[in-house]
Amino acid sequence: MSDPFAPLGGGASPTPKKTGSAWVSVAPVPDDAPPPPDAHPILGKPTGRWSYSDAGGTLLGFACRFDGPDGKQFRPLTLWRPVTGGRTAWRWEAWPAPRPLYGLDRLAERPKAVVIVTEGEKAADAAGRLLPDHVAVTSPNGSKSAAKADWSALAGRRVVLWPDADAPGGVYAEAVAALVREAGAAFVAVLVPPKSVADGWDAADAEAEGWDRARAEALVAAAKPAPGPTKATSTTAKKRNGGGSDDGAAGGGRRRPPQRDQLMGLCTFVDLWHDEAGDCFASFPVNGHRENWPLASKAFRRWLSVRAYEETGLAPGGQALEDAIRVLEARAYSEGPERVPCLRAGEVDGIAYLDLADASWRTVEIDAEGWRMVDRSPVAFVRSGQMRPLPEPESGYGIEELRRFVNVDRDEDFALLVGWLLAALRSRGPYPILVFSGEQGTGKSTISRLVRSLVDPNAAPIRAVPKDDRDLVVGAVNSHVLALDNLSSVPSWLSDALCRLSTGGGFASRMLHTDREESVMQARRPIILNGIPSLTDRSDLASRAVTVRLRPIAETERRTEQELWEDWNTTAPRVLGALLDACSTGLRRLASVKLERAPRMADFARWVTACEPGLGFEPGSFLAAYAANQADTTETTFEADPVAVAIRDLIRNDYPTGWNGSPTDLLTALNTRTPESVRKLKLWPATAASLGNRIDRVAPVLRSLGFAIDRRHSGTRTISIGPAAR
Repeated sequence: MSDPFAPLGGGASPTPKKTGSAWVSVAPVPDDAPPPPDAHPILGKPTGRWSYSDAGGTLLGFACRFDGPDGKQFRPLTLWRPVTGGRTAWRWEAWPAPRPLYGLDRLAERPKAVVIVTEGEKAADAAGRLLPDHVAVTSPNGSKSAAKADWSALAGRRVVLWPDADAPGGVYAEAVAALVREAGAAFVAVLVPPKSVADGWDAADAEAEGWDRARAEALVAAAKPAPGPTKATSTTAKKRNGGGSDDGAAGGGRRRPPQRDQLMGLCTFVDLWHDEAGDCFASFPVNGHRENWPLASKAFRRWLSVRAYEETGLAPGGQALEDAIRVLEARAYSEGPERVPCLRAGEVDGIAYLDLADASWRTVEIDAEGWRMVDRSPVAFVRSGQMRPLPEPESGYGIEELRRFVNVDRDEDFALLVGWLLAALRSRGPYPILVFSGEQGTGKSTISRLVRSLVDPNAAPIRAVPKDDRDLVVGAVNSHVLALDNLSSVPSWLSDALCRLSTGGGFASRMLHTDREESVMQARRPIILNGIPSLTDRSDLASRAVTVRLRPIAETERRTEQELWEDWNTTAPRVLGALLDACSTGLRRLASVKLERAPRMADFARWVTACEPGLGFEPGSFLAAYAANQADTTETTFEADPVAVAIRDLIRNDYPTGWNGSPTDLLTALNTRTPESVRKLKLWPATAASLGNRIDRVAPVLRSLGFAIDRRHSGTRTISIGPAAR
């Protein structure tokens, strides 16, 4: 009979019963080591093999699984060298204690990730796939060998134990909790498996049952702190209390940590981060999905209070809650990554995302191939309390579904409206300002609410004019679309603020209780305006607007609000689906679309032009409608501006070859040729300086009418106005 412990081919040797002192472990494995054997001499080929590596990724050895008639068995496979010298050989023998953890390389690559400790390599791999933001590890040689592993790599780490759901798993969790706490872990918690699982259930079983990331994260977030204080908590308490604790019975016994620290412990597995402006946020699983909220928001406070009540049966005190949030904000800013929070719409790597704002936090993913519903996106979507869910889109319908809800006579107006909707579904501006114009009874307010419901439903879909630009931008920061209802006029400050919101700009104001510090709010938003008079009298606002003229609704066509919205609620999912189809077409074609002539807000025009085939529009039809709208708006703006009209008449009637002179001379010439009734208007400039400012505003309009304008500020200030060279 052959010797079963004789070296195998390739230099491998099974483990003799009593030869421990004859061999020494070789780890890491050198480059000149013999190849490991493919099979065990008795158990045959393994059904699974896991590579153990050090922190640098160098191989240390293997753990192998064998499935046979007697059930599953595990054997380590490691490299050894005879004490007397000679060739290295692979042996079916464990490393000497302390043994390496499985996953040391992943631990080193992600020093701040939460660590999941499972019972076995297969479970660790499954946990790593279910929880990609975490690092999964395990100890070698089964649950009874936890004490022989080297847990020092978990010093300072946040650790969640995911043992098998059985009695041995409970013993393993208790042992590992003590070992990682002794190694200096910052926090240790034990996962509580669902009540309905089978005996021995683990992460691999969860994956096999179809668990997704959100469900696994929710399970981790609900993990219970392991009994006994962590090293970090114990040290903190001693420093704070001079070696004692702060919240327990007299006599020097171990006392409960303060409520603030308890609240902090509940947030151990919350993902903390901040944005470019330094505002701080938290991401955490809720009921199988993941939510993102500002740390200062009511939503996060409510979540933390509920978690505290579930854990302790008591509601947290107000001061403890405030103190915990301040500490979390400091951690989010100093330790958390910087991310871009998005409201309703976002984009990553050319793929667009739209937040449905439903209870499950689902999003729509849109790319060049189409669109689809996803449970999670790479975009950090945040919400305000006023946001409402979008209709769940339906595919297979056309944009014409929208037409019967919009009382417009011209195809051009319909194309402009659809173009604005397509722009508003993107996270990138600039956004044109959508203006609904029409007499009383044309349904301007209703169409404003209806249109907004396709892009950004809100508890207050349309609002009155704010009192100042700060209130305006606060509203814009908390919603994707800004809709102002029933404007009687657009004052100068509002026009300027709307222009900045359309193309993107900052709004600065002094911070409360300070003399020097400013608070700067950045926003770029789609805007809807409606009113009876013309709302685009100012040229800067007009150049950023698309005006849709509504026709009066005949009495035979009128419907009750209930009838209209019941019909719309059925149709809206189909219209949104059609818009998403067009967005997909636009993403596919955008790079190849070139405009022969770039109008104002050329990015908007190019985007809608790219989407045209997905809408069934004729090529170039939108651009033609947009150009005609701009021309019409320019004419309206011109006629409403007495300075522009006066300059045109001056040049045409008195200086057909052009006028040149100082601002003072120009104001004198205009005053002598302008009726007194016009000069008394507030819009009429009283000084040469104010005339110069007005010329800067009306210059685009005059140029569109064929005038050349040149202002020189070096030396003597002069203004030249004349026919444009052909």
